[in-house]
Amino acid sequence: MPTSSLQTKVVQGYYAISAILVCLSLFTLFDLRLVERRVEDGNHISELLNHVLEMRRYEKNWLLYRQNADIDQILEFAALLQEVLILPALHPLAGTKQVQQLQTLLTNYQSLVANEVGSPDKQTTDEHLENRLRLLGKALVTSAEEMATHERLSIRSALQKHRTLLLMAVVMVLIGITLLGRVLSQRVVTPLKQLEESMNAVAAGNLATLRLPSRDREILSLTEAFNRVLHELAVRHKHLLRSEKLAAMGTLLSGVAHELNNPLSNIFTSCQILQEELQECDNRFHLEMLNQIDLQIQRARNIVRSLLDFARERPFLQEAVPLADLLREVIRFNKGNIPPAITVHNWVPDELHLLGDRQRLQQLFINLLSNAIEAIPASGTIHFRALPPPDPILYPDDSLRSACQRLRERPWWEIRVEDNGTGIPPEILERIFDPFFTTKAVGKGSGLGLAVVFDIVEEHQGAILAENASGKGTRFRLALPLAEPIPNRRHSVP
Repeated sequence: MPTSSLQTKVVQGYYAISAILVCLSLFTLFDLRLVERRVEDGNHISELLNHVLEMRRYEKNWLLYRQNADIDQILEFAALLQEVLILPALHPLAGTKQVQQLQTLLTNYQSLVANEVGSPDKQTTDEHLENRLRLLGKALVTSAEEMATHERLSIRSALQKHRTLLLMAVVMVLIGITLLGRVLSQRVVTPLKQLEESMNAVAAGNLATLRLPSRDREILSLTEAFNRVLHELAVRHKHLLRSEKLAAMGTLLSGVAHELNNPLSNIFTSCQILQEELQECDNRFHLEMLNQIDLQIQRARNIVRSLLDFARERPFLQEAVPLADLLREVIRFNKGNIPPAITVHNWVPDELHLLGDRQRLQQLFINLLSNAIEAIPASGTIHFRALPPPDPILYPDDSLRSACQRLRERPWWEIRVEDNGTGIPPEILERIFDPFFTTKAVGKGSGLGLAVVFDIVEEHQGAILAENASGKGTRFRLALPLAEPIPNRRHSVP
């Protein structure tokens, strides 16, 4: 049973590629989010440096103009700077040691400005105090610039790292997609390549059945369909060879039959005249010999007639033929040849009408009846039955349904001719429809009866199978077209 399909494999491949691309996209988004967060955190460093520079600007203004408003601005920016320094995000960017150093400098700077430089008690500021203020301010600027430089280098390093990771991810995705494509190609293209090679072998003349090591539903379905085509091709090829063989044989037999018929007719006429003349004389021995000659001539004429029937091309006339009436007529014609110990049953329904040539169908069933009579050594029964086609669901592998491919688009029924005679050995079942093949003793049969049956069935575009019955005897199964559809019902027999 197929466990996979090419469609499933292709869909799974697309899903896998989509999943890889989604993972790459998510990784890229996550990476960009990290970079964005680093940039946002870096704004705090820029803000810190701006506060330090503003504080230094007001410091210079104070040193120049000695206005108390500048002292207030210095203290205000120092307070803002303290708020920035206590942010948790600042430590990973600038380093804890650098932040603590800046906090110490800022605390000293604030203390100097608030307690000494900006004290209301101090009306003047000495040079030493101004130098201390300048040095602390310069140290703050230097520390803030170092932090800004460290932050820029950190962001640059992070961007370089993220760029490397992104390139590695892209390379890994490309490698993964390539490997996935190779695997998908092997799992999808390889069975198709094997199928192509097998078909090329068929095109080269190797008509063997395809056997592909694949469990894909599409490949198995295509293989089964192609095998059915090969089987049908083999059957048609066999029928073509048989038709060519029979056509050539028919031409030969027609000439032989005509050549034999003329001397046999002359011998038969002369024998009849001698019999009439000798009846007046008392020569019983000669009369008995002539009777034997007459009997053998009659047999020879029957053989010639069979040869002519086999080789002659007659127009094929299709009509609705009531099968039950035809079989009753066939049984009546052969009544003299049916031994008293053999019983013939006709179970065919009256409403069944075949579409075919009445004369040919009559010849077909006469030959089958004669064959059944000869197959019963002492006593027995012969049955004619009609059944609707076997149900394809209940009997999917029925041999007759498989054989009659040409009747798929037309209504048909199965006709059976069964006997309980000696049966047919299995090793010769396939040869019984060959011309001149017979198991009878030399001189007892021409071997053309079943060959004529086969040709008549072929003319009706039907099918015929011979098989040994389950118990004893032989069963001939024929598929013949109907003149009109009838209800699908099985006709029971006692």
